[in-house]
Amino acid sequence: MKIPEFFDRLGLQQKFILLTTCAIIVVMSSVGYVAVKREQHILYAEVEKQGRLLGETLAIPIINDLIYERLGLVEEGGLLDNYIVEIFNRQDADLLYIAILDEEGKVISHNMVTEYGKSYSDPLTQKALQAEDTIIQPVAGKEHHALDFGVPLSIGKKRWGTLKFGISLAKVEQEILETVWKIVILTIVLLVSGFVVILLLSRRFISPIIHLAGVMEKATGDYLDLKVDVKGHDELAVLGDRFNSMIERIRQANEELRKVNEKMVQSEKLASIGILASGVAHEINNPLGGLFNCVRTLSQPDSDPQTKERYFELLREGLERIEATVKKLLGFSQRRDGSKTPADINVLVTETLALLEYKLKNPRLTLTTELDPRVPQLIIDQDGMRQVLLNILLNALQAMPDGGALAIKSFLRNGSVMLEIRDTGAGIEREHLGRIFDPFFTTKPVGEGTGLGLSVSYGIVKSHGGEISAESEAGRGTVFTVSLPAGPAGSL
Repeated sequence: MKIPEFFDRLGLQQKFILLTTCAIIVVMSSVGYVAVKREQHILYAEVEKQGRLLGETLAIPIINDLIYERLGLVEEGGLLDNYIVEIFNRQDADLLYIAILDEEGKVISHNMVTEYGKSYSDPLTQKALQAEDTIIQPVAGKEHHALDFGVPLSIGKKRWGTLKFGISLAKVEQEILETVWKIVILTIVLLVSGFVVILLLSRRFISPIIHLAGVMEKATGDYLDLKVDVKGHDELAVLGDRFNSMIERIRQANEELRKVNEKMVQSEKLASIGILASGVAHEINNPLGGLFNCVRTLSQPDSDPQTKERYFELLREGLERIEATVKKLLGFSQRRDGSKTPADINVLVTETLALLEYKLKNPRLTLTTELDPRVPQLIIDQDGMRQVLLNILLNALQAMPDGGALAIKSFLRNGSVMLEIRDTGAGIEREHLGRIFDPFFTTKPVGEGTGLGLSVSYGIVKSHGGEISAESEAGRGTVFTVSLPAGPAGSL
């Protein structure tokens, strides 16, 4: 996994802790590097200062001894050797060696007797022999570094030789290492302390944001009974208060929208009843005519008992037919609470077809139903689903004024209950097909539709977690497909 992908997967609190920890490490590393370099520079400068002072201080008596030896006033080598050994044995100087060379690089005196008389031709020595002033050269050793000093032994233009010695940097490097360890320990202490502070800060500043994000994630659909605990008066508290106000406004807006939707559904019901009214009038008028005929016959005094009994039976049948028709209309027009109960979609189809029975008596119209008995019961708003079925069926029948074929099919597909309603009517123009579920959109003549039927149906199906779609071709009919989830949320 790449670093950017890993970082993107972290939460806000984790990012804050990680970035702050990295920042502390970077800052402490930078500060530690600068501190070590500064300490190293100071220590090296101090060693150079002490070495220069030592060399230039020793140069004076050494020159005097060389002059005395040349003049024969002292024994050659004896005084210088004692002087060199005494200086070398001093523990505070950290000397690696000390030697006196003549003008050609030959050892005149050395702290080690075995080096006496040797000639040095290494680059360090050659530079020291040619230098007119004290020269300091770094030397890289296997274990520790050192500084090599070359001090010219001269008076005026007369050069008597060169004082050469090396000072070990072991103590300096040890001090630098101790400084590094101190900085490392300090960094660890600061990291631990900083981590504790970061956790406290993240809980104070990041946790409220994470909590707010969690509450916002829960605020979906109709679940708006949420509230963020507001503490303090800082920006986070203001944000939480604004969120609470927003949720309250959304809840009120949803409530108003629900009421408006209920009114739309009810108005569409009434509009559908208006469309049914003319046909239902025939359903009522036909038995009424028979009833009046029965009443006139029964009112005649010469009617025999058998005739009266037969006409009373006809009266009862006619009244029951009228009562059943009126019950269907009243049952459909009543305002319901929208609660969801177990229902068989096939039964709802059959009941809705019964409501449209008068329209289906058209001899030029053929009805085909293929309702799968294996379709499970669904937890649905039965009244709302009847409204959906009625709206689609009315549209289909209105699209076939001269007759045609109407086919209704229910089946299971991929865990969903499918309902397919197919007609061979006029169809829908391609440019209108994408707008048929828009509120108040209709291609029907004035007075034949409100433009809300399919829009209300779309909202009802969506509220059940389902889908509704249409396929159509002008002049060849339309197919409406309703898909309702048959899983734990939608079925028994």
